[in-house]
Amino acid sequence: MNESIYRLIKLPDLVTLINALLGFTAVLMMVQSPSNAFHASILIILAVIADGLDGAIARSMEYGVLGENLDSLADLISFGLAPAVIAYAILAPQYHYLICVVSGAFLACGILRLARFNATSAKDGFVGLPITSSGLAVVMYVLVFYDVGWQFFSHGLLAAMSILAILMISRVYYPKIRNIKYLGLLAVLMIMIVVLFYLGNTAWVRAAAGVTMVFVGLYLLTPLWSAPQKTDN
Repeated sequence: MNESIYRLIKLPDLVTLINALLGFTAVLMMVQSPSNAFHASILIILAVIADGLDGAIARSMEYGVLGENLDSLADLISFGLAPAVIAYAILAPQYHYLICVVSGAFLACGILRLARFNATSAKDGFVGLPITSSGLAVVMYVLVFYDVGWQFFSHGLLAAMSILAILMISRVYYPKIRNIKYLGLLAVLMIMIVVLFYLGNTAWVRAAAGVTMVFVGLYLLTPLWSAPQKTDN
């Protein structure tokens, strides 16, 4: 580990850095203006794609000693900090103190979730909802329900983030998804959302995000029908 950082970095690590920079850019956009919520959410979706891509590259081509810890740091930015900032920027004018608590709790639980994951060995599943799923759930909610109705949207976002925070630090078992068809369909949907957004078709973005949110919701509910397995994550 005394080697030059340039020798330690591998191709998956570069993709992981892109993940982190996408999350950082989303934060900057929300600092600039809460009206950038849609665009910032799209950047988080791109970060999810990058997060999946770095793992695929590592498994098929090469991986380095920096990979696991670098991945957790990037995930914290893109799926912990960025969604918390998106929610805060949107709701702060009406729910300043409450959204401070909720977004802070979401971020803190994400940190604890990643710390627990790094402190234990990975097996066939996860104890606690993965932070990537939590961050994706938040931005999908924003894409689907933003501008639909303020009271419904704001109360729903506060409730969703509170539930996601609890699930991240819970002992609820979540399986690793290995079904290629499911993963492929989810990837296609996310790419469609990104492309449709940059084409300016907001209605279709909301529709595709709604379908994606259903898939994310089904994963959140998997503990109801999947048998708990022994795992240390």
